[in-house]
Amino acid sequence: MDAEAAEAEELRRQLANAEPDECSVALKRSFVLEWKVLEALISAMVSGDGDVPMPEIKKAQLIMEKYQEQGQLLEPYLESMVCPLMEILRKQASANTGNPSLGTMKKICSVIYTLVTVCGYKTVIKFFPHHVSDLEPAVELLQSCHSEIEETSILREESTGQWETKCCLLLWLSILVLVPFDIASVDSSFTEIDLTVSRVVPPLVGKILTLCKDYLASPGPMREMAGVLLSRLLTRPDMPTALRDFMTWTQQALAAALENSAGVFLAPGVMGAVAAIFKAGDRDILYPVTPTAWEEASQLSKSSLATQSLLLRKFLVKLVQRIGLVYLPPRTISWQYKAADSVIMQNLSSTSHQDLPFGSSSTTGLSHIAGNANERGVNSNSQAVEDDDVDMVNEVEDIIGHLLTSLKDKDTVVRWSAAKGVGRITGRLTLGLADEIVASVLELLSPTQGDGAWHGGCLALAELARRGLLIPSRLAEVVPLIVNALHYDVRRGSHSIGAHVRDAAAYVCWAFARAYSPSIMKGHLIKLAPALLTVACYDREVNCRRAASAAFQENIGRQGGYPHGIDLVNAADYFSLASRPNAYCTVAVYVAQFQEYRLPMITELLDTKICHWERGLRELSAKALSLLVRYDMDFFGSEVLDKLLSWILSADLNLRHGATLASAEVILSLKNIGFICSQEKERALADIVPAIEKARLYRGKGGEIMRAAVSRFIECEALIQIPLTTNAQKKTILDTISENLRHPNGQIQDCAVAALKAFIRGYMVPAKSVNIERVTLKHLQILQKDENPAARRGSALAFTALPHSFLLPHWKEIVATLGKAIHLQENLDERDAETRVNAVRALVAVCKSLYDAGSEVWISSLDSGKSPLSVLKGQVMESLFEALDDYAVDNRGDVGSWVREAAIEGLKQCTELLCSAMGPSKESMRQKGEDDLTWFDHALTVRLVGGLIKQALEKINRVRDVAGRTLQNILHNKLVDIPCIPHKEALKILIPEDNTINWGAPDDVFPRLVPVLQFPVYRMHAMSGLVISIGGLGDSLGKVSLSCLLDFLQGEHASLGLCIKDTDNLLQDNSINDLTWLGKVLTSITETYASNDRVIVPTYKSIDLLYSKRVFPDTQAMDHDCALRILASVKEELHGSKDIVKIMAGINVLSHLASMMGSVGMESISQMLKLLGHRYPKVRKTCAEQLYILLLQKGEEFLKPDELERAEDLVSETVWDAPVDRIKDEREQLALLFKIQKEDIAVRASKIPQGWPLNSAAHDENASYAALLNELR
Repeated sequence: MDAEAAEAEELRRQLANAEPDECSVALKRSFVLEWKVLEALISAMVSGDGDVPMPEIKKAQLIMEKYQEQGQLLEPYLESMVCPLMEILRKQASANTGNPSLGTMKKICSVIYTLVTVCGYKTVIKFFPHHVSDLEPAVELLQSCHSEIEETSILREESTGQWETKCCLLLWLSILVLVPFDIASVDSSFTEIDLTVSRVVPPLVGKILTLCKDYLASPGPMREMAGVLLSRLLTRPDMPTALRDFMTWTQQALAAALENSAGVFLAPGVMGAVAAIFKAGDRDILYPVTPTAWEEASQLSKSSLATQSLLLRKFLVKLVQRIGLVYLPPRTISWQYKAADSVIMQNLSSTSHQDLPFGSSSTTGLSHIAGNANERGVNSNSQAVEDDDVDMVNEVEDIIGHLLTSLKDKDTVVRWSAAKGVGRITGRLTLGLADEIVASVLELLSPTQGDGAWHGGCLALAELARRGLLIPSRLAEVVPLIVNALHYDVRRGSHSIGAHVRDAAAYVCWAFARAYSPSIMKGHLIKLAPALLTVACYDREVNCRRAASAAFQENIGRQGGYPHGIDLVNAADYFSLASRPNAYCTVAVYVAQFQEYRLPMITELLDTKICHWERGLRELSAKALSLLVRYDMDFFGSEVLDKLLSWILSADLNLRHGATLASAEVILSLKNIGFICSQEKERALADIVPAIEKARLYRGKGGEIMRAAVSRFIECEALIQIPLTTNAQKKTILDTISENLRHPNGQIQDCAVAALKAFIRGYMVPAKSVNIERVTLKHLQILQKDENPAARRGSALAFTALPHSFLLPHWKEIVATLGKAIHLQENLDERDAETRVNAVRALVAVCKSLYDAGSEVWISSLDSGKSPLSVLKGQVMESLFEALDDYAVDNRGDVGSWVREAAIEGLKQCTELLCSAMGPSKESMRQKGEDDLTWFDHALTVRLVGGLIKQALEKINRVRDVAGRTLQNILHNKLVDIPCIPHKEALKILIPEDNTINWGAPDDVFPRLVPVLQFPVYRMHAMSGLVISIGGLGDSLGKVSLSCLLDFLQGEHASLGLCIKDTDNLLQDNSINDLTWLGKVLTSITETYASNDRVIVPTYKSIDLLYSKRVFPDTQAMDHDCALRILASVKEELHGSKDIVKIMAGINVLSHLASMMGSVGMESISQMLKLLGHRYPKVRKTCAEQLYILLLQKGEEFLKPDELERAEDLVSETVWDAPVDRIKDEREQLALLFKIQKEDIAVRASKIPQGWPLNSAAHDENASYAALLNELR
C-alpha cells in the first residue's frame, strides 16, 4: 500500500508540472491506480447491497471529481461501475415497493450522480436498466423520496444525498418511459374500460407529471432532469392529451410566475422543459401545440422577468428557434454552398427572379448572385422550384425578428444560442429570404452598434458560413467587416471592451477556412492573413491571440496560399503565444521579417497599441516597435519617428506616454544599427524634454507615468549622444532627473537613476568641479540633511549611477554617509526602509566603481588616509553586517527583510571584490605601511557564512531563497577563492552546487541546514534563525523546522540525509547529545535581541516547545546560570508589556523554569503570582492554569501536603478572570503558602495621565482588553 501511495504521490507531482499532453498521460496512469480503489468500493457496495460507510462514498466521489475535465478516462469503466449499482437500485425498488429504504439508495445515487457530473448524463444513462417492469417501482420510489424531502429540512438535502437520488431517479425514468408499448398497458391501475378511452391520461403518467411540475420550480439540478423526462414522455405518440394538458398548465404556471417572486425559478424551469419537448418531438406531434408555445414565448419575452433572468432568455431563444423549425418543414436547399461540388448554377439559372418575394431590390442583388453561380459551387438539384413553394405562416417573420434581436443580447450564451437559431432557420428558407437575413446580420456590424451586436453578428456569420448558407458572393462584403471585428476595441471608462468580439471574429475566419474552397478564398486571404497574424501577435488577451493563431493555422491547412504559411504556423503556435512578452518580442519579430506582414504589424502598433489604455501594454508595444527597426530603418527613421515625435505633446495622456516611450526605443535601435539622423531631427530630439517641461506635462493626471517615460527618453537620448547645443538644455534635463529622483514612486526613481547614469557618461565626462558640485555634493547634502524620505531614497540611489571620477574627491564622506543611512534610527518616525535598502545598494555600487578605477586607486591611501580596500574590509562590511540584522517592522510588515535581502546581495559582491583584490594587492599595501589590514580572516568569514545560514533558516521564503543561493555561490565560487571558511568541506556536502534545490521550500532547506548546529562556530547564527521559524506564526513552517531540530538533537542524522566527515578538524565539541550548549545559545539569543519582539517572542515559544518535547528531560537539564539569565530576560521583557502574545509566551517559559529547584524556581513562581494580578483577564486565567499544572506535577517539591492541597484549591476554585480587586486575597494567600513577600508580587499601577478620571482604569478593564483582541484579530 505504501508503494502505491508513493507512486500516486509521484503522479500528482508530475501533474503539477506537466504540459497539457503530458498531463493527459499522467491522468491516465493515475486513474489506472485509482481504479483499484473504485473497483473495491463497487465490489463492497454490491456485496453489501449498497450499504457501505459514508466516508468510503466521499472518497470515491473525490477520486471521480478529479477527472472533471478528463471525463473520457472514466468512460471505459462506466459499464462496470453503473450497471452493478443500478442493479442494486432496481432490486431494492422492486423489493421494497410501498415502503422503500432510502438510506442505501441515497449512497448508490450519490456515486452515480457524481459520474453524471463528470461524464454527462447522456453518457451515463446508456447503462441504466430499461425493463418495462421497472417503470411503476421507479415512480413509487421517486414519490417516496419526494415526500421525504417535503418532511425533512431543506438544510439537510446536501448532506444526505436526497437531491442526487431524485436526479438519478428522474434520469432512470427518462429511459423507462421510452418503452415501445402503450404506457396505459403498463399501468396496473388502468382498467380495461380505461384502455378504450384514448383521451384519458394514465394515472402513472399523471404521477410523473405531478412530480415533474414540482421539480420545475426547484433551483437545483432536478429542474433540468425533470425537463429531460418530460421531453421524452410527452413526445411519445400515445401522449397527445398529456402534452395538451401540460401546455395548458404551463400557461397557468407562467401567469402565476409573473405575479410572484417564485417565478424566478419556475419560469426558467417551464421554458426549459418546453424547449426540451420541442427539441425531442416530431413535427407532427408538436404542430398542434405550437401556437400555444409561441404565444407563451412572445409574451414572456416582453416581461420584466425575462429582462432579469439570463437563463430564461436563453431558454426562450431555444424555444423560439425550435418553434420556427416546426413551422418550416425540412426541405432540400438547392442554393446551399458545398465546397466539394464544382457544378453549380445550371439549376439556379432557371429560377424566375421576378418571383422572389422581397421585391425588386432583392432581385437586383440576386441577379448578381446568379451571375456568379459557377464560381460558388452551389448544390445541383433539379427541384430548385421548391424555393418558391415555401408556405410560411406569419409567425415565422416574428420568430426571425426575435432571433435577430437576441443576437444583440447582453449575455453571451443568449447570443450564441440565437446565432445557432439563425443558422437553423436560414437553412429552411429560400435564397431570397436567406439573403435578407444575411443582410440583417451584416447591419449588426456597423459602428453605431454595441459590442454585443458585433459579437452576435460574428457568431451568426460563422454559423451561416459553417452550414453553407453564406453564399460566396457575399464574402467581398463580409471580409472587410470581419477584419474590422478582428481589431474591435472600444474604450469604456478606464478600460476597453471587445475581446469577445475579436475572439468571435477569429471563429468566423476559422469557419471560412472549413466552409469554402481555396479558389473562392484566394482573393480574400490577402486581407485576412495580415489581420489574423496581427491579432495573434499583438492582442492583449491570450484567448484572442490563440484563437487568431488557430484560425490562421486552419486556413493554412485547408486553403494554402498564405506566403510562408508553414513557417508562421510553427512560430505562432498555441504555446508560444501564451506569454504576452514572448508574443510581442519574439513571435512578432519573426513574423515581421516577411515583407507581406511587416507594414500591417507596424501600423497596428502605431495606431492602436502605442495609445492603448493599459500602461504595461504601451511599454511593451514601444519595446516591440523598436525590435522591428532592423527590417526597415529608413522607414522608421523618417515616417515612423516623425509621427511619434508629433504625438509626444498630444493632449491624450495615453498617446503622449506611448509616443515618448516608443520614440526613445526607436532612436536607440536606429543608432544601434548605424542609422544617422539628420541635424534637423537631432535638434528636434534635443528640444523634446524642454518642450515637455514647458508644457507642464508632469502635473495633473498622468504626471507620474510621464516622468518615467521622459526618464527613459533621456537615457536613450544620452546613450546615442544626441548633441545638446546649449547649456540650458543640459540644465533642464539635469533638473528633470533631479526632480524625478525626489519622487516618492520607486519605479520613477529607478528610471531616473538609469537616465542619470547615461546622462553623466554621455555629457558630463570627464568630470569637472562644477559638475561634481552639481551632482555629487548635491545628493550628498540631501542624504545628510533633507527631511523628505523620498528625496533621501533618490539621492542614495543616485550614487549607484556615478562613475568613479565623480566619487573620488569625496569618497570617504560618501561611504560614511551611506553607512549612517543604513543604520536603524532610534526614532520610529525617522525610519525609512527604502532609504536603507537604497543605501545598501549604493554602498556596494560605490565600492565597485572605486574598484573599476584601477588598482592604483583601489589600494592607494587617498588623502593621506586609508585606502578604499581597507575601508571595504572594515567600514563597508560592518555596515552590511548591520543591515543583515535589520528586523524593523511597520504597518507594511517586516520591511527589514528588504534591507536584509539587499545586504545579502551586497555581501556577496563585496566578498568577491575583497577576495579578488586582496591577493595581488596585499604585498603592495604592506609596502605602503597598512599592516593593520590582514587577510580575509576567520572572524570575517564566520560572520559572513553564519549570517547567511541564519537568514536561510528564517521564516520568509523570499529571504531564504536569496540567502541559500548566496551560500551556494560563496562555497562553490569558481572565480575567486574565499579563504578561512570553517568546515568548508562539510558545508559543501550540506549545501551542494545544485540548482534544483528550492530554497524557498522548508522541506528542502531545513533538513540541509539544521545539521550545521554540530559546528559550534555556527550555532549562535543557526539557532537565531531557527527559533524565528519554530516560534513563528506559520504552522507548517514551525512543524518542519521543529521536527528537523528534534531529529538533530536526538542524533538522527541519517533521517536528515547526512553522512559528513569533517576534514577541517575544527569541531572541538563532539558531544552533540550534551544539551548544555543549547541552553547557552538560547540565553545568548535572548540577551542579544533584547526588546526586539520579532526575535524574543519566537524564542520564548521555541523554549516552550523544546521543554514540551522533553528536549530537557529533567529539571536540571538547563544550566543554572542560563536559566537565571533567561528568567531575567523574561522579567525584563514582560515588565510593562501590553503585547498579549508576548506575555503568554513568557508565562509558558516561566512555568517550565518554575519546575527547577532553588532560586530559579522560586523566582519564577513569584513572577507567576505577580502575573495573577495582571490587567488582562486572559493573562490571569492562563497563568493560573499553568500554575495549577505546576502544582500537580511538582507541588510536593515546594509545599507540604496540606499546603499543597490548599494551594490547589485556591488556584482551581478562584475565578481568575474576575475583576482584579476580587482576587487580591487569593493571590496573597498563595504568596503566603509559597513564603513569598507580598511586596514581591505587587503589581505597580500605571501612572494615570493628568486629567483622566480616577475610575477609568477599573471601568475600562474589560473594554480595553476587548479592543486589544479586536486589534489582534
